[in-house]
Amino acid sequence: MPDTILAYLPFRGEMGPLLTLSLILMAGLTGGWIARRLRVPGITGNILAGVLIAPLLQGFDIAHGLQPLSKFAMGLITVSVGSHLSYRRVHNALRRIVTIALLEVLGAVACVTLAIRLMGADWFTAFVLGCIAAETAPATTLALIRETRAKGPLVKTLLSTVALDNMLCIMLFAFASMLMVNQCQSAEDPTDLGWAAVYMAWQFGGALLVGLGLGAVTERLMHRKNVHDFSAVFIVILLNVGLSELLGLNSLLTGLFLGIYLGNASEEASRQTRALEPLEFLLFICFFTLAGASLHLATIPLAGLLCLAYFLARYLGKVVGACVGGLVARTSPRIWTSTCLGLMPQAGVGVGLVLVLRGDDRIPEEVSVLISTVVLAAVTINEIIGPFLTRAALARSGEANKDRRRLIEFLQEEYILVNLRAKDKWEALRKVTDFYMRTHHVAPKLKDTLYATIEERERELTTAIGKGAAIPHGRIESGTGIRGVLAICRDGVDFHALDGEPVHLIMLVVTPKGYEKEHLEVMASLAQMVSSEEIRTRLRAAIDANDAWEIIENEDTRDYNYFLEEVGGDPAPSGAS
Repeated sequence: MPDTILAYLPFRGEMGPLLTLSLILMAGLTGGWIARRLRVPGITGNILAGVLIAPLLQGFDIAHGLQPLSKFAMGLITVSVGSHLSYRRVHNALRRIVTIALLEVLGAVACVTLAIRLMGADWFTAFVLGCIAAETAPATTLALIRETRAKGPLVKTLLSTVALDNMLCIMLFAFASMLMVNQCQSAEDPTDLGWAAVYMAWQFGGALLVGLGLGAVTERLMHRKNVHDFSAVFIVILLNVGLSELLGLNSLLTGLFLGIYLGNASEEASRQTRALEPLEFLLFICFFTLAGASLHLATIPLAGLLCLAYFLARYLGKVVGACVGGLVARTSPRIWTSTCLGLMPQAGVGVGLVLVLRGDDRIPEEVSVLISTVVLAAVTINEIIGPFLTRAALARSGEANKDRRRLIEFLQEEYILVNLRAKDKWEALRKVTDFYMRTHHVAPKLKDTLYATIEERERELTTAIGKGAAIPHGRIESGTGIRGVLAICRDGVDFHALDGEPVHLIMLVVTPKGYEKEHLEVMASLAQMVSSEEIRTRLRAAIDANDAWEIIENEDTRDYNYFLEEVGGDPAPSGAS
């Protein structure tokens, strides 16, 4: 009788996607909260919560049931990471970013390939594993930066390096996998080696076309008043993932190119990459808890010494590569010693490449199983240990908890120009204005209007304040705050200063209407900064923009550029915490 009654009840006997999703979110929130109480990265708490609830989800196919959510989350993350490769942000840091990224990728590929080969695997298998090892998890990196509210040159370097090494990883894997296919084909039906290069070129070129095309469409939509920003960005990310799958492209690579386009197109487009930030908190929690539930703990003992060799060789390659890259690029030790620690997490891209390999029927099953076992075991270890190392890197760099409004926001590395040369103050002002236009995404048509206000003020009375410093300022009709740039002229320029000294430090301040009170505060703080003879002397001798920033951010001289109080209290960080 009870069985008969139960047969009429609408119980399905298994969890559906929505119930599973709610369980994952609740577990992730709880795990993140406990982790923070224990002073552990919130991401680690999310992942461990996922590991603990994995047995409860055995009746639900996580990989397929929540796959669309995971793909959308990764699409959002890669667009956000790509947007950090904005020229105006990295223009004076390109040398260190490219050098560190190239050498840490080459280091990881070389070390892992050699280590796996020495363990007895063939060269093709070792090379494929080496290419996968080049990847650093963008989701983990971005979430930890959000969680710790970090900001500064290290954050810029780390995000840009992660974006570049993911691009290189995907392209190298495309080439390596085609080499393996060529080696596995029978002698009667060999694959032309040229197809490996063609496939790699298609992956890069196709992703570039799709990413830039969608970016152009998105930017056009942003200029329409009747388009809802959140909806537009949401749909474009869905389109990016869907089109990439349809064309056989890697959606992470197309997402990076989409983000790069939006980050460089205009200030409005760059701002729209943050339209989905209200969703990021929950997406990160869901993504990392889901990752924890999907971890293959059983593969760790199965992979054995091969996994240990992969893990240690990858760590060695990235650390040595990043350190050598930092030294070659003459980067501040504070940056390259921290960057090498922040490159340890590995997750989404590596797992995705393994799935691509497993789905290729041209590769023997025993080879693809071996590679997937090693990578999944290493990813499990890296996703548990990696967040600790990345958070330690952000903490030791001194950039944690710096993503807050400050009185003078433009005293950042990307807004500093060294080695300015000019024959007189008018040429100097023109060049400083040009630099301001490039680094602040200002429309070219506004240049003459802005320069006219700067020149008018300078003709009224010199803006040189003595002791080799000048604070020229201009006016604009509207804006979201006071902006500016700092230019260093080693040879000095005659500004007709009252003390007769040539000007070596030019701090251009651009103020929109309605910010008159803040303008006076900024001017007073800048004057206080350059009143220090030590700061003036060290800035004149700065090697590059990063060196100048390090001088300005010195703990002993930071009082003039204080943090402003947050309106309405501190907002919750967007990271998975």
